[in-house]
Amino acid sequence: MFKFDDSFLSSVGLADLPEAQRASFLEYAQDQLEIRIGDSMSNKLTDAQLDEFERIIDNDSATINGLLGSYGDYRNDATYQTLKANTGLQDGDSTLISDYVTAKWLDANCPEYQQIIKDCLEKLKAEITEQKDAILAA
Repeated sequence: MFKFDDSFLSSVGLADLPEAQRASFLEYAQDQLEIRIGDSMSNKLTDAQLDEFERIIDNDSATINGLLGSYGDYRNDATYQTLKANTGLQDGDSTLISDYVTAKWLDANCPEYQQIIKDCLEKLKAEITEQKDAILAA
């Protein structure tokens, strides 16, 4: 996922945001992105898909284990290997498995999710950039 940090603040013209406001603004921006991605994806999924995805996000072990079993030898899957390498997590780690199931589920049920993320992020960045003076003045 995209990293909300000082580099992000610089990219939207908020490099001078006071230190006391940085953490809360970055959290706000991340929350906004997640909401926008969720809204965009929900328009493309059925109610049953939304229900299943919510169970995955909520770490419902029955759902995750059921899906994991349907993916075969997941430890040798390229997606799993990439996640493992990028996160530094060990085989069998519940976070790694959850992230893997999420990625595989999204690939199968919402293949355009990467573009949705990109579009939502660019729109959010444009809106923040447009409002940077008001944000800095607050």
